[in-house]
Amino acid sequence: MESHEQASDLLDQTMDTLKPGVMDMTPQSGRGILDQWIATLGDAENTREITDLLQQLKTQLTAGDPNPGEMQQILTDLSTNTHEMSVNVGPEGDMATRLEALASTLQATAGQIK
Repeated sequence: MESHEQASDLLDQTMDTLKPGVMDMTPQSGRGILDQWIATLGDAENTREITDLLQQLKTQLTAGDPNPGEMQQILTDLSTNTHEMSVNVGPEGDMATRLEALASTLQATAGQIK
């Protein structure tokens, strides 16, 4: 994982990408962020499931005709994994709070997909 500052910046960029809501997003909106997360998390054992989900999401977005049901499930699973990671991070600093906010935003985004 990158430095705390770099991780915080990536979290901020991710939240900025998700804030407008899924209805205002295009498949290209999230691809750059997904690539950054995939590169940042890499193949670490404790982030492999999240990396795999991010890769699945990227595949859906680049497919041209994403499957709403699969997208919803991937985002829900990402939300769950992000929440679990926030619990494991511990109380130091603001990272746990930021990860929990991201988990909530991912869940809300999943709920917007029709």
